[in-house]
Amino acid sequence: MEHYAFELGSVSMVEAWTAPEIIDGVDRLLTAYAHKLPEKLDTHIVIKPNLNNDLVALTGNSVDLRVLGAILAGLQKRGYTQLTVADGSNIGIERRGIDTFKRLRVDRLVERYGAKLVNLNQDEGDQVVLCAGAHPQIARTVLESDFLISVPKVKTHVEAAFSCAMKNWVGIARGQDKRHMHMNLGRNIFSINEVVVPDLILVDGLIGMEGNGPGDGEPFRFGRLMMSDSAFVNDVVVCRLIGLPASEVPYLEHALNAGRITKALLAEVEETVPVIRQIKRAPPRSKLAEISDSRKLLWLKKAVRPLTNQESVLKVAYKFNVVQDVYSPSDDAVEGVARESTDCGPCQKCADFCPTGLKVEEIGIKTDPEDCIACMYCWWVCPDDSISINGDFGHLERQIDRYKSDIEQL
Repeated sequence: MEHYAFELGSVSMVEAWTAPEIIDGVDRLLTAYAHKLPEKLDTHIVIKPNLNNDLVALTGNSVDLRVLGAILAGLQKRGYTQLTVADGSNIGIERRGIDTFKRLRVDRLVERYGAKLVNLNQDEGDQVVLCAGAHPQIARTVLESDFLISVPKVKTHVEAAFSCAMKNWVGIARGQDKRHMHMNLGRNIFSINEVVVPDLILVDGLIGMEGNGPGDGEPFRFGRLMMSDSAFVNDVVVCRLIGLPASEVPYLEHALNAGRITKALLAEVEETVPVIRQIKRAPPRSKLAEISDSRKLLWLKKAVRPLTNQESVLKVAYKFNVVQDVYSPSDDAVEGVARESTDCGPCQKCADFCPTGLKVEEIGIKTDPEDCIACMYCWWVCPDDSISINGDFGHLERQIDRYKSDIEQL
């Protein structure tokens, strides 16, 4: 484990890739920060993962089920009994009524651990005042929690440059109130982290997303888990790890101007933290994308939504870089996986990626819900076509076309 201690906060980091390494890594991080955990075992702990949309976690977009499961198991191992997993996916997901928890199998995983699951987009909320006229409602589950754990990803972002702990907090705004954040995105990301402060951050840095993130970038293997007691310090350190200057991230500039981070911290991080991988930056937004997000044209966007919500129109908008996401209204109907052992190679990647800990010889054999949550991780990573799917792919069709070969090569 590597540990970086600064005056304004600390960050610890472990390498991990396979399911056993993730369980061990999360446990080691929780042990390193045990002094930060609540004393009372009946404390209500809210875990806020990044479940931005319905892209499978292996694309680098959403939190890996193996990480989320390891956090729940690690906290329960320490005796904590009141655990809630809560997030509110992006505006497009919410407006279309898509159940991200269902599509990502978060609901099945959380049920295995007997924890509570809350969609923050549909939660009760209380209004907070941010900047540039923004006054979103913040989900009450978050505001009334006793202890908050943020579980972000490592992603580029075409509007915010970078997404990690601080950007993850946009998800605590209810539903369409997330639009308020875009009145001045960088400044409001900073402001919402001032209003609601996470107690701990555990970064899922297993698979990141670079390039045209957060919804259409390229997955890359990073193989790290990190824990921090400061969202500000965490994001400065992670920026350094991926070779992205903090000066290129608008919300970190606001944090610097407000004194939440300092030039001395930036210099110390640059001196002590190595660049592990030079990330491919997000491209500039297209003019059409900027125009489509204009607040002055919001009335027009609402008026033409019956047209623009059509999948054929969205595909054209995607082609011209107006949108990153083409959401399908059709849920998948995957019932499970089957495995042809005679076609199986020696890689054992399926077992490495199984969130429920099945062994190679059990995958495709133990298919009951208590054993397999039908996440399809084994199928996504299999390079030998020895795993097949039972059921209809539905919304996954586009993800498969876009990402299957990339994920096999991770």
